Amino acid sequence: MRQSKYKIDKRVILYLLLLAAALLFPMAANRRVLNIAIITLMYVTLGESWNLLSGMSGLFSIAHALFFGLGVYGMTITTNRLGMGLFAGVVMGLVVNTLMALLVGVIASKLSGLYFTMALIGLHQTVYSLSIQLIDLTGGSMGISMPREYLFSKTQQYYMVLTLAVASMLFYVFIRRSRIGTNFVALKENPDLARALGSNIGNWRILATVFSALMASLAGSFYALYLMSNNTEVFNASISLKIIMVVIVGGMGYVWGPVLGSSMIVLDELVRGMMPSRFAPFSVVIYAGVLIIMALLKPAGIISFFQRDEKKTPAKKERATT
Repeated sequence: MRQSKYKIDKRVILYLLLLAAALLFPMAANRRVLNIAIITLMYVTLGESWNLLSGMSGLFSIAHALFFGLGVYGMTITTNRLGMGLFAGVVMGLVVNTLMALLVGVIASKLSGLYFTMALIGLHQTVYSLSIQLIDLTGGSMGISMPREYLFSKTQQYYMVLTLAVASMLFYVFIRRSRIGTNFVALKENPDLARALGSNIGNWRILATVFSALMASLAGSFYALYLMSNNTEVFNASISLKIIMVVIVGGMGYVWGPVLGSSMIVLDELVRGMMPSRFAPFSVVIYAGVLIIMALLKPAGIISFFQRDEKKTPAKKERATT
């Protein structure tokens, strides 16, 4: 019997089924569940952004909320203060984040390790302080609202952020398989060797930072539409911590890592919803507990549960060769 010339990869079928389930999800979800899904997908996008910078390129950023927050403020300031449309708000966030990423990238090309971390924290705190002090522009600690004409339904918001999450995953895969991704990985694995082979480490670090910042900026622009306002909480260190946890728990350096790790966001939202408001801050204990368990059982993250063990015992190898 002649076999079919075309074979369908089982993974492609699985991906299509997952996408179909995601597209149909709003039909079966109530408002609260839809809200959790929206926040979760937003963190998938942010996770892919951080994964590209830290998981692929090796630049460990602990202030990723900086790029996210600038995306939020770019959208709200453009639509409220300047009276321009949504597209202009998205572009404003991208432009501001590109400039910030260039600055961070230059710092990364000159400093590393603890010195880079300290410089990034200082820059983050400077932007946070300006967001409070420039009241006429940012609204200060009270923030400013988006025009009501840009209010979307929860279902519309869900499909927006789903598109964003899928696009961020595809972009991560595209970069990883390109020559650019090869150079990014070289930065992480052996920067000295890459430098010896003629690679301009500084330029590649700047490019990685820009790509990562643009992805985070888009997530920030969406979050402004979700909140219909801005506030200084978008620069909070807890957001950076959640982004890092999503990637590390899921699997750092893998495109599906942030997707699997986003289960932490679902868990956090459910726990906070069930707890009285005065106990909500203790949800961080759940994060700590899961991280400890993962560190003990699967340091490589949840994704390691789904990876095949390529190693065979001597007996199995002997049987395989006979």
